[in-house]
Amino acid sequence: MIFGGSKIRGGGLVLLVLLSAGVVHAAGPPPALTLPDLFARLAARSHMRARFVETKTLAVLKTPLRLEGTLEFRRPAYLAKHVERPAPEDYLIDGGSVTVSKPAAGQKIELALADYPALEAFAESLRAPLAGDLAGLSRYWRPSLGGSRKRWLLALAPVRPELVAVIRGVRLEGEDDRLLRMEIEEAGGDHASLSFEPLP
Repeated sequence: MIFGGSKIRGGGLVLLVLLSAGVVHAAGPPPALTLPDLFARLAARSHMRARFVETKTLAVLKTPLRLEGTLEFRRPAYLAKHVERPAPEDYLIDGGSVTVSKPAAGQKIELALADYPALEAFAESLRAPLAGDLAGLSRYWRPSLGGSRKRWLLALAPVRPELVAVIRGVRLEGEDDRLLRMEIEEAGGDHASLSFEPLP
């Protein structure tokens, strides 16, 4: 047998086989990503900004509704969704309160999340993962994780009765510590998908 211009016999052949086995072993699949691992990586980020495109498929509409804007998160509990198109709207969640503003209509509504359990749970489906808060997420959702650090999928199943009546499930997709996509399946059949493009 010729390798690199030299002959390999006897012990040399055995050594080559052992080295090759070591290379194959070292290049094996990476260790599985666990929920604590993922949430630890997410918790390392203090803030996130992204452009989003949201597509809503609603039973009451003949064609899907498309919204565009920006999403911003800051630790520990600030989440803002600014819709730019088709009409300006702002949704701000800070701690235990939520503010909805519709400048074109001159409307501004402030609510306490504790008074609306389903809304609070839905808010945590996004805010808790961005904060790396696995314990907070698990109060409302049963998370299951698939994929690897390079590309992961976090599926959320509701655990509270008031949420089960509204939402069938939520899916979050990302790479490393970045959220790239979110899908929401409502109990009545309506569906929403959001894609995110990180901003500096």
